[in-house]
Amino acid sequence: MGNSISKDVQDAFYRVVHDFGVEKLAGMMGMSPGVLYNKANTHETSHHKPTLADCVVATNLSGDKRIVQAFCHSTGGLYCELPNVSDLSIDALMMHILKVGEEDGHFHAAIYRALVDDDEISQQELAEIEREAHHLMAAVMESMARMKEMVK
Repeated sequence: MGNSISKDVQDAFYRVVHDFGVEKLAGMMGMSPGVLYNKANTHETSHHKPTLADCVVATNLSGDKRIVQAFCHSTGGLYCELPNVSDLSIDALMMHILKVGEEDGHFHAAIYRALVDDDEISQQELAEIEREAHHLMAAVMESMARMKEMVK
């Protein structure tokens, strides 16, 4: 995915399709490789563009979240995976709350490392801070989901 999340959903679709393998993914999606090549082509000017269903299917089959991340990012949002709430014990909840603290530390450490020497943030440092922010937010969301499941 590189250092940052793309805002271009069509480019993300292209990258997912090509990184996974056009022929392999086309077969799994029940279409010819030629059709998928056309849908993924960012320079295609005809009606051969990926549908929302194509995006969902490609994401689910490939396991690659770049398309949905790009969609969220392009609309000013942030993609967070839904947590696995299959283990809702108090011990598991406490572990997730501790995970939030750990991720918070990583986030602040990334900011500190970026600013400590020169009080400036490079593109690479910003990408690291952004990755750590996403991890922190995902940990908070998972803890909240676990607590909601425990409400009687």
